[in-house]
Amino acid sequence: MAIYMPNDPLVVKDNIKSIAEVKGKKIATTFSSTAHYSLLSLLELEKINQNELTLLDMLPQDILAAWQRGDIDGAYTWEPVLATIEQGGGNVLATSGELAKRGHATLTVAVVSQKFAQEYPAAVKQYIGMLDQAVKTYRQDEDAAGKALSAELGVPAKEALRQAGNVTWFDASEQTASKNLGTSNQPGDIVGTLKQTADFMVSQKAIPSAPDQDTFQKHIFHVS
Repeated sequence: MAIYMPNDPLVVKDNIKSIAEVKGKKIATTFSSTAHYSLLSLLELEKINQNELTLLDMLPQDILAAWQRGDIDGAYTWEPVLATIEQGGGNVLATSGELAKRGHATLTVAVVSQKFAQEYPAAVKQYIGMLDQAVKTYRQDEDAAGKALSAELGVPAKEALRQAGNVTWFDASEQTASKNLGTSNQPGDIVGTLKQTADFMVSQKAIPSAPDQDTFQKHIFHVS
């Protein structure tokens, strides 16, 4: 597996100054996404019942249109829509990075089947190596990273780097740390996060069932 941690925020109209003030408001997100999970986690942590506000299920482009029309009071969403909302006067109340510190992390995870990894270990190793090099380039050579991201995202290099800054990137060695994925022999803390997220997906009826935590542990493997 390979991972990075998004830092998507809850962004609201500038007259909303605190989490408590979302009560009675219309807040949009994309249901069954990491942003949705983060939003519900935030409400739970702040002891705000979902019924105390109106949650709207929208795709990012629809969130942007609703924001520009003034149909919603805020949204939990991601780039590039996020940038436009912030530039249009949005006020950030909380971020996924902050929620991670409170025990509700969200991750983007690349997955390969064990069968494929066993049959084509060199390909898996090469893929992980390319991701590792990309993270190191991003950290060590801002100009090169900005140029590459600009071409991929279709935005100026400065804006591409700003968007990339909203993500916590892990290189290969960091991914195998005990607080992250860990290794085949010693799965890390993220195993619990994956289980927590799967249970959430079940509650949202996005998937029919979730594996137990042992199953997640068995599917963490280290390619050296």
